[in-house]
Amino acid sequence: GYRADHQVLRGVDLELAPGTMTALVGPSGSGKSTLAKLLPRFYDVDSGRITIGGKDIRDIPSAELYRTVGFVFQDVRLIRGTIADNLRLARPEADVAELERAARAARIHDRITALPRGYDSEIGVDVVLSGGEAQRLSIARTLLADTPILVLDEATAFADPESEAAVQDALAELVAGRTVLVIAHRLHTITGVDRILVLENGTLVEQGDHAGLHAAGGLYQRLWEINAAALADVAATDRPAAPVRADVEEALR
Repeated sequence: GYRADHQVLRGVDLELAPGTMTALVGPSGSGKSTLAKLLPRFYDVDSGRITIGGKDIRDIPSAELYRTVGFVFQDVRLIRGTIADNLRLARPEADVAELERAARAARIHDRITALPRGYDSEIGVDVVLSGGEAQRLSIARTLLADTPILVLDEATAFADPESEAAVQDALAELVAGRTVLVIAHRLHTITGVDRILVLENGTLVEQGDHAGLHAAGGLYQRLWEINAAALADVAATDRPAAPVRADVEEALR
């Protein structure tokens, strides 16, 4: 919890199997972001423990932990510096070829090379990146880090429409072969994940796959109905819903 008199998460017990994708869903304020941010130690638990390979993450040196756990959140943080500086936050020794390889995979290389000074262009001086572009740069940085564990806050939720398909392509590259924990805001994007965890008021109330939870008629089903109604409203106003690309769906499976 954030205060001694208020616990945000209580009695959560779960395991992320290597190479699987697990989605966190739940109403606003249920504790999804707090739970996800425990893994890279943005916060520490008050009781209990989190382990990777049996080792308490509080006993893992920070440098080692961030070689193991990568993260991409909606609130992208970029430093005042060049594109290359921002990418090398993940791996300071990376050479230009490695930067370019990560940027190509994240679908941001062409945008960078079109800038006045390419990878040496300074953010805020030579270029102001859109939300989707900043997100792809963050994904490139995470690709460069090449961590086996990844924490995602559904990265396309606030991407600008013209960037969303590119962000989805970049995410497909990023999640392949990793152990992934993703905070899901739009349930139609996570129907193919290995496991879905449903949080309510800081407790784990349901878990399973989409089909099982859908049939159970519990909180997940109610959230699914809300999601479906929102998509229907979008369709009714002729505003195209964000596409779920086949290659991303395949990666999620």
